[in-house]
Amino acid sequence: MSGTLARRVTTPEVPEPPAGLFSNCLVVGDTVYISGQHAGLPGGGTAGDGTVLDQARHSLRKVIALVEAAGGSAADIVKLTVYLTDMERRAEVSTARREFFGDPFPCSTLVGITALVAPELKVEIDAVAVLSAGQDRGALQQ
Repeated sequence: MSGTLARRVTTPEVPEPPAGLFSNCLVVGDTVYISGQHAGLPGGGTAGDGTVLDQARHSLRKVIALVEAAGGSAADIVKLTVYLTDMERRAEVSTARREFFGDPFPCSTLVGITALVAPELKVEIDAVAVLSAGQDRGALQQ
């Protein structure tokens, strides 16, 4: 892949980090890399009701919005990494994942952590997608 350039992708649906820190989404070739997304609001606080389930939903909506802005769909997401501050609430993350993805589900890693960037945040999710991978998923099921 020498000579392949990273293309930054943005969408109005996902606030960009302050300049000079990191990118929310980069595309290299057919691969889309999504930085950790959470339910935090730019001015502080969280979107929704603050539960793990709702925060997971908001995080996944942001991930999917970025993949769509890159030209893909939720079906193109092949890997999720979920960071969770309370492992006893992992069933809520699983519920949210089932709302957004079908069989075959993306590969997934769940990591228990002590804190995220703000104390009210309970879930953060990053992802990797391969553009057009969703078109091949039916063949994978056989």
